[in-house]
Amino acid sequence: MHYRNKSRWLIIMIAFVCFTPAFAQTDSSGTKIKEEVFSIGLGVQHGFIFAHSEAVQNTKGARPTGVEAILSWQRTDSAIWNLCNCYPRKGLLLSYYDYDTKILGKSITAAYFLEPTYKINNRTFFSFRGAGGISYLTNPFDSIKNPANQSYSTTMSVYLLVGVGVWYKLNESWWLNSSANYQHESNGGMKEPNKGINWPTAGIAISYQPKAANYFTGIRSSEKFWKNNKIRWDAALFGVARRTQTESGSSRKALVGFSAIASKQVGRINAITAGTEIYRDAKLSYRLKSDSIDASSIKAGLLAGHEFLLGKFIFSQQLGVYVFDQTPYYDRLYHRWGLIYNISNNIGAGINLKVHKQVAEFADLRFIYRLYY
Repeated sequence: MHYRNKSRWLIIMIAFVCFTPAFAQTDSSGTKIKEEVFSIGLGVQHGFIFAHSEAVQNTKGARPTGVEAILSWQRTDSAIWNLCNCYPRKGLLLSYYDYDTKILGKSITAAYFLEPTYKINNRTFFSFRGAGGISYLTNPFDSIKNPANQSYSTTMSVYLLVGVGVWYKLNESWWLNSSANYQHESNGGMKEPNKGINWPTAGIAISYQPKAANYFTGIRSSEKFWKNNKIRWDAALFGVARRTQTESGSSRKALVGFSAIASKQVGRINAITAGTEIYRDAKLSYRLKSDSIDASSIKAGLLAGHEFLLGKFIFSQQLGVYVFDQTPYYDRLYHRWGLIYNISNNIGAGINLKVHKQVAEFADLRFIYRLYY
């Protein structure tokens, strides 16, 4: 991945991570009931650098260590229980990492997370966590001062985390949380070199909860309201101005495209999708010309995937295959990760990240017009 415009990525990641179910329970008088419990935690993480390509083998063997602070708010009411059969947490993760190698240096991260939490028994809970945010890195690539760093080339990068954890209740106020995580940092494809930092970790944290939680444990509603929902059709225009190094210096070249996606809801917060996309990439056209390759910079693909329907937000994951691609630079398969905000029933806007294996090609902004059939 590779990006230079810090403010753009700040906007993108604020959008990407600020998703959480926007549902509330109502009582017989129509008053909204929402029960949230606040907690604060401190923890340590330790792991290893995953040297995922030949270019970053010089970081193999490094053992990163981090300290983290976690501020979280956990839903415990019947409305959220009926929605997901869980007690989701959302909050802010602040961390500091020493990557155990001068090549990579250190980082400071601020990220927003969403963590569905499932009750095993009265003292034990199991959770999944996804987080995204911004990292400040201390030692980016420099052709003179740090030419060995092929992992990142900007001080500001995108941070992503996926993980699992176990929560154990010591008493009404104190909890222990052990976790295993996979973490990633890169600038999303805006500036090279940018192979990214990938590091799995395991750790433990202690959490203080000032107010005892009252977890709803009633009978979950069995109503399958989504069965009568119509198929949703999204027509999207998307694009981005991609930074390109030319003979005359750095410039931006436009990528513009169109996609059509059909979505069918199959659960309370789940939908399956299928669709197609086509776009033209001026940066790719310049690269083909520079490499003396006679090929089109237009690409078209078919997509299938899944969506989490989270109130006004839709978080999507799609697997794509090119049906038209004359370029030699990537494999036929790719995947997309997106977040859409529903401005109204028929209009949405958001961002989408296109990735080949572990390497991000670009992130785009998109505007959606929606129909229901």
